Amino acid sequence: MASSLPNSVSKGSQAYDELRRRFFNGRVPGVHPTEIVSPTTTGEVVAAVKYARQHGLKIGVRSGGHLFFCNALVDRGLLIDTSNLNQNIQYDAATEIATVSPGHRVEAVINYLRQINRFFPAGHSRSVALGGFLLAGGQGWFMRGWGYTADRWVTQLEVVTSEGKIVIANKNQNADLFWAAPGSGQGFFGVVTRIWIKTIPARKLYDMTIIVDSTEIFKPLLKYVMSTSKKVPKYGVDLFFATFYADKDDPNGGHESKAKRVFFIINQMMFADSIEEAGVLASPWNVLPDEFKKHTVATIPLAERTWEELWASQESLQPQGNGERWNVDSILVDPNASDDDVIDAITPALFDLPTRLSSGTFCPIDYYPDERNQALSLPQKAYVSTMLCWKDAKYDAAVDKWLLDAYTKADEVSSGVYVADFNVKHRKPKVSSQQAMANMRKQD
Repeated sequence: MASSLPNSVSKGSQAYDELRRRFFNGRVPGVHPTEIVSPTTTGEVVAAVKYARQHGLKIGVRSGGHLFFCNALVDRGLLIDTSNLNQNIQYDAATEIATVSPGHRVEAVINYLRQINRFFPAGHSRSVALGGFLLAGGQGWFMRGWGYTADRWVTQLEVVTSEGKIVIANKNQNADLFWAAPGSGQGFFGVVTRIWIKTIPARKLYDMTIIVDSTEIFKPLLKYVMSTSKKVPKYGVDLFFATFYADKDDPNGGHESKAKRVFFIINQMMFADSIEEAGVLASPWNVLPDEFKKHTVATIPLAERTWEELWASQESLQPQGNGERWNVDSILVDPNASDDDVIDAITPALFDLPTRLSSGTFCPIDYYPDERNQALSLPQKAYVSTMLCWKDAKYDAAVDKWLLDAYTKADEVSSGVYVADFNVKHRKPKVSSQQAMANMRKQD
């Protein structure tokens, strides 16, 4: 069947296979859409949706390809890749609102805005695209004080519906679509083609880092970190705690860690006007207790940072481009769970990492959304995730089982999962409240 769609490729061509495999994860499943289309305008998205309806094709939509499970691939369906869609970023100085595309990467948006001294709390990885980021709700910069990005920073969306109609969705027009977007992820009811985002004046970026060998002191260190986090101001602060093996960067390292030393990162980033202001925000970490200080591996003092430095730091924990295979799971920590119960439940997920390249993450959030405002509706004290990385397919089954076991245990203190980490072939935790799920089903 010869396609009438512009910017479309069909099975059998080299361009098709390269585009099909354009995901962060090297572990791309053997799922083959009938066609892949890369629209450049909203009109071309309309044509693609109508074409899919005419030919009975299910639609998958991909923005940045960062969902590890490659859910956008639909067998014998139509993949709409938004990488080239509506690539002209616009900014309205009167409203301080920018208009971006779902295919715009974090790096492109941040670089555009910093030229005009503006800021938007996009994702932490430079290669994440805004479409998937915002439909997942958006765990962006400084969300501990500002909440999820989709909740506070998106004013409206342009959406192509499943009927091929272009609509504007905001709190007053097509409010049901606007309600459904944050937290719906791959389950959204249309193709987002433009996003209007709020911006604020840019400030300087500062951070400090302490790396501790937690191998013998993991649980007490985690308890100290959780307790100290509560003393850190919420606004303009990102708290990031991560675990990894000491030999993670060993060029001769194998599948498993030989060192078996688990390093723990204490990192705080600040959005501030001066290093003095940043120093006040970071002051709860000024004196590390002696029981942990003697295990300190490195201390990187408070200093101003560039976006490039921050992105590079993120990428050091998430290597890409050398055949890396990935799996991920997470929990949103139930606010009613005690710190001691949380520590016991999540220790396997953060400490007993099954591969040398894997890492664990703990991020305090304290986010309590209202299900009347958006589909993203689960209360959450913190976000806990494990990003498993390896290179040989023969380990796939063993690594997957480890992840299932670790997060079956972690689920004891969970209110649900971040929708971007939901894997239909894995466990089935909640992604939203019961009432929000009922509202979603009414719209389906």
